[in-house]
Amino acid sequence: VAPFDYKGVTLGDGRLKAQSDEVKAYYLSIPNDDLLKGFRARAGRPAPGVDLGGWYSGDVFSVFGQIISGLARFYAATGDPDCKAKADYLVNEWGRCIDADGYFFYSRKPNVYHYVYDKMVGGLVDDYLYCGNKDALTYLKHITDWAEKNLDRKRPYGGDAAEWYTLSENLYRAYLATGDTRYRDFAKVWEYTGYWDLYAQKKDIFQDRPDGNKGAGYHAYSHVNTLGGAAAAYRVTGDAHYLDTVMNAYDYLQANQCWATGGYGPNESLLPRDGLIRLLGETHNTAEIQCGSWAAFKLCKQLIEFTGDARYADWVEQLIYNGIGASIAMDANGRVNYYADYNTAGGTKWNHGEPWTCCTGTRPEAVADYDDLIYFHDTRSLYVALYLPSKATWNGVTVEQTTRFPEEETVRFAITTAKPTQFALKLRAPNWMSDPMMIDLDRARLEAKPDAQHWVTIDRKWRNGDIVTVTLPMRFRRLPFDPQRPYPVAIARGPVVLAIRSLDGYPTKQLDVTTLDELLVPSPSEPLTYHVKDAPGMLVRPFYAFKEAEPYYLYLDSKLENRVPPAALTFNEGWLGNDAFHYGNKVGLTVECTFQGTGIRWLGMKYDDGGRTEVRVDGKVIDNVDQYGPGRELPFDWKIDGLAPGKHTIKLRLLEEKTPESKDRYINVAGFEVIP
Repeated sequence: VAPFDYKGVTLGDGRLKAQSDEVKAYYLSIPNDDLLKGFRARAGRPAPGVDLGGWYSGDVFSVFGQIISGLARFYAATGDPDCKAKADYLVNEWGRCIDADGYFFYSRKPNVYHYVYDKMVGGLVDDYLYCGNKDALTYLKHITDWAEKNLDRKRPYGGDAAEWYTLSENLYRAYLATGDTRYRDFAKVWEYTGYWDLYAQKKDIFQDRPDGNKGAGYHAYSHVNTLGGAAAAYRVTGDAHYLDTVMNAYDYLQANQCWATGGYGPNESLLPRDGLIRLLGETHNTAEIQCGSWAAFKLCKQLIEFTGDARYADWVEQLIYNGIGASIAMDANGRVNYYADYNTAGGTKWNHGEPWTCCTGTRPEAVADYDDLIYFHDTRSLYVALYLPSKATWNGVTVEQTTRFPEEETVRFAITTAKPTQFALKLRAPNWMSDPMMIDLDRARLEAKPDAQHWVTIDRKWRNGDIVTVTLPMRFRRLPFDPQRPYPVAIARGPVVLAIRSLDGYPTKQLDVTTLDELLVPSPSEPLTYHVKDAPGMLVRPFYAFKEAEPYYLYLDSKLENRVPPAALTFNEGWLGNDAFHYGNKVGLTVECTFQGTGIRWLGMKYDDGGRTEVRVDGKVIDNVDQYGPGRELPFDWKIDGLAPGKHTIKLRLLEEKTPESKDRYINVAGFEVIP
């Protein structure tokens, strides 16, 4: 089964097409001189333009090669000549800045070498494949001369910031594009066998490592991205060991690492399940959503191609609706929606504070790939992997898909052909359907039984004007992260994860997730939007519908029903941390909380550098609390109850005095919980 490789597929009007157009326009608008400024300056050439700032000008994780790749793929997907012209111009101008020995980086002191070489290889291969720029191959040879001589080959197991273990994928692609065995041989150098083999052998990836260290955690995006190298190795060698690696990795990641949205990697980490659940309540950096989507798209596309199994499109669909497809637009200064926020205490969408992070490189690559994830084909079958407005032309036949899915359950396929043509139309049977798929061909109901590879097949001689209508039944779903525990839990309808706007406190107080069908009432003229019975302050709607800075709850945890939301706390200057955990050692630090109830619990921990804190309730000093303990992250439990029913205020103030054994005088606050 093969993808269309952007040829003959057009994405139709809709929310994702609008996002694709916005991203393409954004990257076309970046001045060429700004993108080239550092390369030209390093090479001693005239360097007009302005510094883009952030990670770009700092040469932290250079995204130049990824921008080339994104533009080339946008050209292949849309035919926009401006994308080709810009990609070719940038490559050729950058090529003039390569030193005689092949040194090609933005500055003389790049943050990482392996990472940047990898992204440049990918960009040059894409400029050659999709824009036809043969000069890109000349530059590829030149920079590989440098890389073969200079890249550090220590290859530490577990990896480091250089992400050496992602290099093999693009080098294998270079070999397939050119036939030059130097790229195949160099790709072999960077194979991450110590990690890949854990998947191939279905072992615990957190087991003791060969170097004697514990595999306690991995950088999430790059350790999914490296699996593209194993897939590429299978494409080149045909060795089933590589295919076992990526198939088993897919199953493991889906079962153990992915949130309901398809995103993964809180604080950019792959961790055992308990660690992930802990971070779900502690961090707002729940998933590296641009980079994570790109790594998953590449992996899933190759798995569909190698196996012909539709189930690998399930992850793609999750991310298209709830991952990168739900992210907000970049701002004018290169700040991107780097992290998705699913914190159980509530979240928002925001753009990262640093301009031109790594996710600004993967965003155009992933969004350009939308077109190439919808359809696949073999010699006599057209496969529909995603239900999106689109058109595919193949073997003299055009199949046009019109739909408002997932806002509606129906999808319509119109066949245009000059003469009757026999072929099989294969429709993916999604894993979330509440009832069997229904198919009507020119108003006649057909059998819709999925095969072992999750396709429903209509094999017939098609005639011009044939119409197929597909119904994909959807119901509300509860999606607990741990199947053995009811919480934390997300809710969805079909493939769409829903989030909750609540003005009435924590959602689980009034939304019983076991009775969604009874409690959720459709909002008139607002697709996939629901009111909650007897809770006028709550609205449930697609996560993708939430705008920048608009608060929501995506994952719910009943333990937080009585938590005071972070927005209701008032901290003075000098605190460190984030909404999930504040701390500091500046004498006089204060936090104030107003609550309604008869008592309140201060949430935190004891540490060997803890300090003493004055506690006032309604303006009266009631306690002097010590957060010192002979260790780290020790239990801490302070509360007051028996207050008169009504509104009260608690205020904490860090004191200068401390226990003599304490190494410092830190205060920490993980929040407050009202005692019912």
